[in-house]
Amino acid sequence: MEFDPAIDIERHPEVYEPGEDSYLMLKLVEVAGGERLLEMGSGTGVISLHAAKAGAVVTAADINPHAVECTRGNAARNGLGMEVVLSDLFENIEGTFDTIVFNPPYLAGDSSTTSWAEKAWAGGEEGSEVATRFLGEAWKHIAPNGKVYMILSSLGGLRNVLRAAKDRYTAEMLEEEHMFFESMLAYRFVARYSASDK
Repeated sequence: MEFDPAIDIERHPEVYEPGEDSYLMLKLVEVAGGERLLEMGSGTGVISLHAAKAGAVVTAADINPHAVECTRGNAARNGLGMEVVLSDLFENIEGTFDTIVFNPPYLAGDSSTTSWAEKAWAGGEEGSEVATRFLGEAWKHIAPNGKVYMILSSLGGLRNVLRAAKDRYTAEMLEEEHMFFESMLAYRFVARYSASDK
C-alpha cells in the first residue's frame, strides 16, 4: 500500500507512534478489496486505516486500551469502518483472515511491564518472546493461502522467531533496512497448512 497523506492520524502519549518500521510495513503489505485483514498491535491504526481505505474488511486489535481508543477514534475521524478489539494477541479474535499484519515488540525487555509505552517495544528477555507466541497462534486464524507480515529486528532474537516459524510456515524476507545500530527486516510468512486442515 502507498502512504496516503489525506489519512488523518491522531497520536496518544501511551500509544506507539508510527515510525520507520510502521511505514516499511505499510509499503510492503498488499490487500485487495473485500480481503479480510487483521492488524495485530494496531497502535494508532495506521495500517488498518490504509487497508480499510483500500477496501479491505479490517479488524484491528491491541492489548493497550489507549491504542484501541486511538485506533477507533482515527477510524471515525477518517470515516472508515472497521472492528476494533481489545485483545492480548488472539485472545479475543474470532474467524480467519487473508492477511495478518504484526509489528511486534521486538527489542529485549520485560514484556510483563505495566507501562504501555514500554510494552510497545519490550519483546521479552531476548526480544522474541511476543513474536514467537504470536506465530504459535496465528496459523489458527489464517485462511487458506493467507499471509502474515511481520517486522523483525536484528537485535530481537531473530533466529528464535525463524526457528519457531519453521514447522508451520514458509518464510520470505521481503526487505531489510539498515539503521546505524540494527537492521529492520520485513518478513512474509505463509502457513504450510491452515487450522481447517487439521
